[in-house]
Amino acid sequence: MFGNVGIYVEEKIVLATRFKDHSPVDNGIWIATKVAYQPILKEMFPSLRNLETYNIKSWLLLPDEADDFEEAAAAIAELIKQNSHLIGVIPKSKNKK
Repeated sequence: MFGNVGIYVEEKIVLATRFKDHSPVDNGIWIATKVAYQPILKEMFPSLRNLETYNIKSWLLLPDEADDFEEAAAAIAELIKQNSHLIGVIPKSKNKK
């Protein structure tokens, strides 16, 4: 994932982690979600924001410098554990040529 580590649950990608010293603006935990669910997640977790470096609409960021990083990360992990429809997307298959 281009320097990120992706985390899957079955066929759904749910999270990615990112840490780059030279470009820290989007460091933290990336949460895969549908655009329609983003307002709900942002209300649940006020530290979540859209990515700044990349124009990727299906991800939200929990910045590593967020004051509530640990608590929010644990709560997001619990949503994943509960198989919440709010988190996770099935990546489009790549056709081999």
